[in-house]
Amino acid sequence: MKSIEVCLSPALFRYKSTSSDYTVVVIDVLRATTAFCAAFDSGVESIIPVSGLDELLEYKNKGFITAAERDGKKVDFVDFGNSPSVFLQSDLKGKKLAYSTTNGTQAIGLAKECGNIAIGSFSNLQAISKWLINKNLNIVILCSGWKNTFSLEDTLCAGALIESLELSGQFFRICDASTASLSLWQSSKNKLIESVQLASHYKRLSELGLHDDLNYCFQINSSKAVPIWDGNAFGDVSKL
Repeated sequence: MKSIEVCLSPALFRYKSTSSDYTVVVIDVLRATTAFCAAFDSGVESIIPVSGLDELLEYKNKGFITAAERDGKKVDFVDFGNSPSVFLQSDLKGKKLAYSTTNGTQAIGLAKECGNIAIGSFSNLQAISKWLINKNLNIVILCSGWKNTFSLEDTLCAGALIESLELSGQFFRICDASTASLSLWQSSKNKLIESVQLASHYKRLSELGLHDDLNYCFQINSSKAVPIWDGNAFGDVSKL
């Protein structure tokens, strides 16, 4: 059997116990990993995660489509913000997207040391679970959180993923964070929206009027996308 470990924030990633033959699943429900899936559903060919805005501007000057937000707000010079609902309304077939966010792409930057990175969200829960089960490696779930702190929605999604993986009989939990994530999910899944409305980032985005995104981000299995890192960019392996 393979192990499941959870890092409840990027600040804890350095302390993970899993060290070889593993896949990092990065989760940023609100909104980066949900938006990645939506972009692939809209036809994007690849997504390059970028940490800084200066580097992102270089990609824009090279002709890339760009997307970025800081503190939930779209950056001025980019083509898209971090909105899954906007991506779903766009025709992006064959486009290459360079992307930078407050939390999600920062977590991806940390995960690059592993090499094996997958993108998880409520929207692609079933699809990413199936891929991970077929891959059959140890798993570290990295919750992007909010500026290196705990986030409720990412932890709930981690718990949902753990539940799905453990049902396969191929995985087991190795840390208290994974047990806590599963417990939180199981106590909240029948009242998910009610539970996440208590989250600070949910409230932050609600105050910005991003209600379409908030509604979409908690729709389970609305996407079949399986975004996987190939060393240079993310591609959707569900289309291969």
